[in-house]
Amino acid sequence: MQAHHDRPRVAARRVSRTLAAAAIALSASGCAAVQRPLSAEPWSAVTRGTQAVGLSTGWAIYEAEVELTDTSGTPNLGSGTDTADLDPVFGAAAKYQVFVGPQVAFGAIVERRAFDPEIVRPLASDIDGDDYTTYHFLLTSRFFTRPLGEDRRWKAFAGLDLGYVPYVDLDATVVYAPGFQQRVTLEGDDYLTAGVVAGLSYLLADQLSIEIGAFYEWSLDASEDTLTLDVPNGLGGTDANSIDGKVYPEGLIGFIGLTYYL
Repeated sequence: MQAHHDRPRVAARRVSRTLAAAAIALSASGCAAVQRPLSAEPWSAVTRGTQAVGLSTGWAIYEAEVELTDTSGTPNLGSGTDTADLDPVFGAAAKYQVFVGPQVAFGAIVERRAFDPEIVRPLASDIDGDDYTTYHFLLTSRFFTRPLGEDRRWKAFAGLDLGYVPYVDLDATVVYAPGFQQRVTLEGDDYLTAGVVAGLSYLLADQLSIEIGAFYEWSLDASEDTLTLDVPNGLGGTDANSIDGKVYPEGLIGFIGLTYYL
């Protein structure tokens, strides 16, 4: 049953990733088609003190390691670890940057991400999570090359991000056995993330560029919560089980966005 249940999710995830990769490739090849004539030297609008704002979206190959430990209750469920793929549903971000020179910028990003977690089994029961949303607040650094290409409209960039996620709110169904299940809510606390990013920026107009890139992100600590599981009497349950849970998300995110230089 589980393999049959997962088949549509796996197929949808593969199709979505293929479409996202195709969209990014088409965007890169289409930059020249949508460019506007420049009234000044390429990137001359970006100097020390230049501010920029931007919007982006993207796709992810993301997962979360789940650790559960039974601290009380009957029967004792022990402890275990499993990893769940987090299928992306939606993602969007807004950013603000200040350039301290033509090739270095610092800023902040606010992101909204939505995922559909696949079934995970850290203990002896399946846990099927609903779609959930997280908000990410990042401090960013970006380091740019000098202009590239014959038209000098391209720049490559790399950077480091430090992120803060205030909470994780996830509803899930615990399936103890066919016909025995329970709805639970994970209210994970805050955690920190770190990420490395790289990509390309193309100048569409004097004060407008398009960015295509990817970043790998990992958690610096866990999002933690304590769950209460009520194992049915027919399966040996007598006292409610308190389960300490820790979640460690990480993964690769590709993005495409627009930046306007003020």
